[in-house]
Parts: sequence; structure tokens; C-alpha cells
Amino acid sequence: MGKVLMRLKILKYLLVASVALAALLQGQEIAMSRQMPLFEGLRNTSAIIFGVMGAWLAILHPESLKKIFGSDGGKIPDQEKGTIMLLFSPILISTAVIAAVLVIFPLVEFSKTIDYFATHKRVLRGLSFSLLSVLTLLQLWALILTLAPGNIVKKHIDKESAKSAVVKRMFSGTTKRQGSNK
Repeated sequence: MGKVLMRLKILKYLLVASVALAALLQGQEIAMSRQMPLFEGLRNTSAIIFGVMGAWLAILHPESLKKIFGSDGGKIPDQEKGTIMLLFSPILISTAVIAAVLVIFPLVEFSKTIDYFATHKRVLRGLSFSLLSVLTLLQLWALILTLAPGNIVKKHIDKESAKSAVVKRMFSGTTKRQGSNK
């Protein structure tokens, strides 16, 4: 199992590196005026995912959050820790994407005022597009992780439905039928 996970990890890094390299090469021809709206869209998407996942975390684990941020230092059950981390991962990814994108805007404007950057703008555009592509991959992963709360809710509903079905079957033969007193 360890070799499979290692191979998947290597494959993941190769995919990211390939996308980054392709974006670096092709992005040199994409003007910053065309890239900036893409960064804005990425920032907005990240902010939405950040908010939605924060709400899910607060809804599904309010007591655990109180323990985490409270001064009493209460213990969180191991099962909840895994779920909390699953919900918290998209928040961390979105925060990193938002931070990177927020830094890009002033850097682009700043680079326009320095002659050295103006003479190397093709490379800088490629680097910018490469960063945009990698951040988009990260955000796509965060978006996929947003499916986790729905899966958690579905599992809970399925579990409750199964319990109800068992109880119903157990007691279905014990109820009196009307008119059977005769």
C-alpha cells in the first residue's frame, strides 16, 4: 500500500510540474491584462469556498470548535479530528490561494515601474500564468474537497435510515391487528 501511495504522490507532483511548465511556456504570450481577470475570478472562487466550508465546519462540529478555541482545552474524539481536518483542508487551501492572489496585484503594478522588469516581461508573464495555473489546480482540489460535507451528511442519513428499517422490521410482527380480538 505504501508504494501505491508514493507512486500517486509522485504522479501528482509530476502533473503539477507539467502544468506549471506548459503554462510557463505558453503564458509568455498572454498579456497581463488578460491574466488579471482570471486571478480575480480565482480570488472570488476561493473566498466563496472559504466561506462555505467555514459554515459547514461550524454547523457539523460546533462543540469541537468550542473545544479548539476555548480555554478549557477539551479533548476532541479521534473520529471528529479526521472529519474536522477534511473540512478544514479546503479552508487552508483557499486561504493560501487568496493570499497569493492578493500579493499578485500590487506586484504586477510595481513591476511596471521598473525598467528591468519591462525588458523581461515575456518571462514574467509566463511565470504569472504558471502561478495562475498551479493556483487553479490547488483551488480545483479544494473544490473537490467541498463534496466531503455532503458525503458526511449522506452517510449519516443512510445510517439513520438503516437503523429505522431494522427497527421497523423488528417490530412489524408485534403490532396488533385491528379486529383480531374475536
